[in-house]
Amino acid sequence: MSIYEMFVQMWVLDFQMGLFDKAYFQGLVKTGQLKVEDYKKVTGEDYVAETTNQPAQVQPQA
Repeated sequence: MSIYEMFVQMWVLDFQMGLFDKAYFQGLVKTGQLKVEDYKKVTGEDYVAETTNQPAQVQPQA
């Protein structure tokens, strides 16, 4: 078992005990510390990446 797999098991328990919420694990996915497929193992839900509501910037035409 790899260290990463041990962390995933620990995070599952942490989530079940209520030590961390989904936002915490979403942050781990964003920083690359938790794989998207393992987010579901931890929280029981699919990971949905947040979308920004910023309008696309229009480039001026020459």
